[in-house]
Parts: sequence; structure tokens; C-alpha cells
Amino acid sequence: SQDETKFLFTPPVLSEESGADDDEDFHDDASVDSEADSHVTEFSNEREEIDDKAGSKRLSSSNPSNKGAKRAKTDSKLQKIISWQQSYKHRNALQEAWLSALRLPNLPPRTQKLVLQHLSTYVLGACPSPLRFAEYFTQSFKGGTAVGKNTAAGTNSGGITAILSLHGLFILILHHKLEYPQFYTSLYQLLHPRILYTKHRTRFLRLLSKSLVGNTMLPAYVIASFCKRLCRLALAGPPSGGLFALALTSNLLRKHGECACLIHRSGNAEDGLMEDVFVEDVDDLAQTRALESSLWELSALEKHYHPAISALAKSCGTEDDKTAMYDIEDFMAHTYKSLFDQERKRIEASGKGGKKSKVALTFQQPNDLFTENDIFAGMMKCS
Repeated sequence: SQDETKFLFTPPVLSEESGADDDEDFHDDASVDSEADSHVTEFSNEREEIDDKAGSKRLSSSNPSNKGAKRAKTDSKLQKIISWQQSYKHRNALQEAWLSALRLPNLPPRTQKLVLQHLSTYVLGACPSPLRFAEYFTQSFKGGTAVGKNTAAGTNSGGITAILSLHGLFILILHHKLEYPQFYTSLYQLLHPRILYTKHRTRFLRLLSKSLVGNTMLPAYVIASFCKRLCRLALAGPPSGGLFALALTSNLLRKHGECACLIHRSGNAEDGLMEDVFVEDVDDLAQTRALESSLWELSALEKHYHPAISALAKSCGTEDDKTAMYDIEDFMAHTYKSLFDQERKRIEASGKGGKKSKVALTFQQPNDLFTENDIFAGMMKCS
């Protein structure tokens, strides 16, 4: 017919099923496109996050505070990983090892001396809790003083042990805030003439000087007791110990003016004598009655055979404020040989002017080697 449209090719007939299939295909294509779009957005977000991280890294690298924080995190990780390299663990192990060794019973005296000397020099400064060694030092000091008092053969050994123990306690008091009220009483107990003949004499004298001169808050009765004991030490000890005792006494009297009564106290008006009420056998410093006594030992030391001790005894306690304190270190290392060499050099220096000085050996020239009442009298006459 004329109304029919003519096509070059016959068009396909669209049924309802084919339309539904096309709609499903359309929906499938749309879902694929949405998934592709979501992947694109995720990729773009990841790119933005990467760019942000890169920018933050660039900012952190330019900021020094961020560098320090990053380095601190790295150091903390390294510390967690390498824990055996931490120093405090080694210090704890050292302390526990020494405490375990000190719990061993019946240590030999020689080993105990080496242990006490090593603890004071090398161990106390490296341990995290050095006050845990205070009990061992205290018990060692008590054992050393007990040996020194009870046995004559162990006097020297006990004195050395007590000196080393007290030196360790002094380090704990000075550097680690140990409270030991009996320190000066223990120091007073060791102040005996036999202490000047021990091996560690210099260590004890230095400890005595630091403890007395370094502390300006000591009571007057403590200083007076030590001055009396030091003067007795100069009378009974060797010349080297007498020089140290007099020099330390002079410094103590000038630092503590309340003890000047020991020098200026006079005797009775009739005969000039006075009773010495000083109690020497008591170890308690509060019961020695040293402040009620006087330093009459200085008058006896003025007649000492050694000229240096005699001169030092005459000037002890009479120095003015302008006189410098004695350097105690100069008096610690004196021995018989050093005093002899010092006197010989002084005589040689005085004789360099052309006149040789003669050393007075006796007051009267002897006629014989033996006295008149001796059985060998007249056999060896002096020409």
C-alpha cells in the first residue's frame, strides 16, 4: 500500500523479552561504570593520601622539632631491642654480685681488707644503691675494733680493718647521705699511738683531718676531746705523728674559738698546779670532761728532743688571725728518714756561707765511753 513505509533493510521486530534483556544489559553497563568510577575515586584518594604523606614528610624534614621526635622514637625502639646494653642493668648486676659475695661466711682477714679497700675505691660510685653496703662496713668496723682490743697479735690487723671500714662509712656519709651518729665516736676510738705504725696510716690521718676541719658545726666538747687525745698522741707517738697532731690541734683551736680555754686556763694561786679531770679511758665524747681540763701536754712538748716539735708546741694556740692555717698534707708523709734528711739539708744550707755549723750532740764532752761506776770504766777513754 501507499501508506506502508519502504525500508532498504527489513527492521528487526522488538518484542517485550528483548526489551527486558536490553534493560538488564543497560543496568549491567551502568553498574560496571559505577564500579569503574568508584575505583577511579579510590585511586584518586590514594594519590591524594600519598601526596599528603609526601608533603608531610617534606615538612617534617624541614622542621627540626619533628626530626628530634623521630630520632627519639628511633632511639626508644633501639633501647627496647638492645636491652642488654643499658648501663643500669650492668650496675644492678654488679651490686647484686658484690652483695652475694659479702654474704659468704668466714672471709679471711686478708681478703676482707682487699674487699673493703676495693669497695670504697671502685664499687660504691658505680652501684645504684650504695647504702646497702652500710651494714657490712659497720659490722666490719665493730669486728676490727674488737680484734684490736682483745688480742695483741691482731692489733695491727684489726686496726687496718677498722680504718678501711670507717673510710667506707665516711664516703657514704659525704656523698650518699648516710646517717651514722656514731661516726665521731668511732673515729675517736681509733686515735691511739699504735695507729701511727699501721700500713694505712696516711689514709687514717687524711680521714681524721677531713672529718674535723671540714665540719664547722661540731660541738665544743667534741673538739676539746680530740685536741686532748691528739696531744697525748704527740707525747707517746713518733716525731712524725707528733708534728701532725700539733698542726691539726693548732688548726682546730683557731677554727673553734670556744676551745681557747684549754690554752689559757691556769692553776691554783698557791702553787700554780691544777688537777687534770680528763677521762682518757672513756670512748663517749660527752663524758671525757675535756672542756674542764687544759692542754698541759703542750708545756711538756716544748721540751721535746726534736726541735721542730718543740717550736710547733710553743706556737700552738698563740697564733693570731693573720697567721695562715697549716697545710695538713705536708705533715702526713713524714717518717724518721724524711725528718733526718730535712734536718741535714737545713744544716748544709746554713753552712754554705763559709762557716760549718756544728751539731751539738751532748752538753758536756765525755772523758770515757763508760761511766765511772761501770765495770768497763777506763778501758776506752776519749782523747
